[in-house]
Amino acid sequence: MTNFTNVSFDIISDIKKCFNINQIHDILERSSSIFGYNTFVIAEAPVKSRDCLQDRLMLARWPAEWSDRYGERGYIHHDPVVAHTRRMTCPFKWSEAPVRRDERLARIIMGEAAEIGLKNGYCIPVHDFNCTRIISFGGSHFDLPEHAATGLHMIGIYADLTLQSLAPAAVKRIERQRGTPRCSPREIECIQWAAAGKTGWETSEILSLSHRTVEDYLNTAAQKLGATNRVHLVAKALRQGIID
Repeated sequence: MTNFTNVSFDIISDIKKCFNINQIHDILERSSSIFGYNTFVIAEAPVKSRDCLQDRLMLARWPAEWSDRYGERGYIHHDPVVAHTRRMTCPFKWSEAPVRRDERLARIIMGEAAEIGLKNGYCIPVHDFNCTRIISFGGSHFDLPEHAATGLHMIGIYADLTLQSLAPAAVKRIERQRGTPRCSPREIECIQWAAAGKTGWETSEILSLSHRTVEDYLNTAAQKLGATNRVHLVAKALRQGIID
């Protein structure tokens, strides 16, 4: 049985060494056989009605025919998965994105995707002060067990953070001006145990603290790092060298 926790940290360690986008792409491509996805996309959600796919795309591996059709027909503005990403903070399956009866184009998009083998997927929303980003993995038979989904969640977020670090100099200057938030020793301990897969209650038992105190430490650390959930917090702490 695959130990997805160990595998995920190994993949993150490889991504940490990347210094260009192609290397990240290659690592995610190699990882597809482990997690069972066929495609992956990291993109920013459209901000304006005239935004096209190529304006928002950061990294992708998907069929060329689908990429061309998706871009030419402006599907990014009608894709129910993209719309659901704006509403969600936690990962979700593509099949969980609601489609109303009157949303004919949304139904066409999902139907056409299924026809070329993209029947379901796993989408990770990331919200920050700049925009909403979409990290999505898909395939023909893509149904992850919970422990695998958690690992892929962390890998996706870490890949996204690494892509941002390779952004143009102007963006990097903004990040440097904001500085690296300082987490307290206790906050770091709690993050480390969260990275090891421990719940807040389990961490409280290990550190001889109350459950509420552990949750307070983790919530404070998340605020400092701008993380929206526990997995996002661990990925950001890894990326910034707060934990290793």
